Amino acid sequence: MEKIEFFDANVFIGRPHNGMFGAVNNSEGLLEEMDKQGISRAIVWHIFQYEGSPVEGNRILAEEISKSDRFYGCWTILPPQTQEIITEDFFKQMKENKIVCLNVFPDWHRFVMDAVTFGDFFQQISERNIPLFLTMGRSCISWDSLYRLMRDFPRLTCVLCDIGIWGVDRYTWPLLEKFENFYLESSQLSLEEGGVEATVKRFGSERIIFGTGFPVRYPKASILQLVHADISQQDKINIASKNLERILKKEKL
Repeated sequence: MEKIEFFDANVFIGRPHNGMFGAVNNSEGLLEEMDKQGISRAIVWHIFQYEGSPVEGNRILAEEISKSDRFYGCWTILPPQTQEIITEDFFKQMKENKIVCLNVFPDWHRFVMDAVTFGDFFQQISERNIPLFLTMGRSCISWDSLYRLMRDFPRLTCVLCDIGIWGVDRYTWPLLEKFENFYLESSQLSLEEGGVEATVKRFGSERIIFGTGFPVRYPKASILQLVHADISQQDKINIASKNLERILKKEKL
């Protein structure tokens, strides 16, 4: 049977303002942590994209991930109307800088994330199969806003991270049922007893993407939860890396 390879979809570098224990300053520190945990590749963003300037944070991230072919980047976007980040050559810049997905923090960065603001752009990333990573933490999005977003852009490839526990399936399962390009990141899904198993049984392992949430959460917790989950070896392989690989192969930059 094929060995499980871990491709982490949810990790950031840089030290938050609160001085988070275990955070790493740069890509070298992250590589050291990945080697310690047995993680082969990662999609990375930088905390300065959130806490500081998304423009400058995106630039810093591109520099850091250029140091290793084990990294892929996630850029933070702002409304296209202000032309701070989304410009005419935006997709060309993504390709040149190894950026494979996007994230967004509307409440924190003071804008409304809907069809009025992002209509044309979200249509483009839907057509190009570029994943949009959203988190239920860090002032990203409410459940009501997420449902509206998916109704407005049903073909959007969306990966929901940091989803929380305790009955979250009542929020996430309707989205998994209705939107074929909607996925769950595993780092908190696995914290609810039977959360991974129940989701796999209902929707298949193809709808879950492995993530650790490092440095907010310890990588080993996510790894052990998946390794010991009561699902098949092939399901574990799918979640650990194959599903994310498949999503990225569909991208058109």
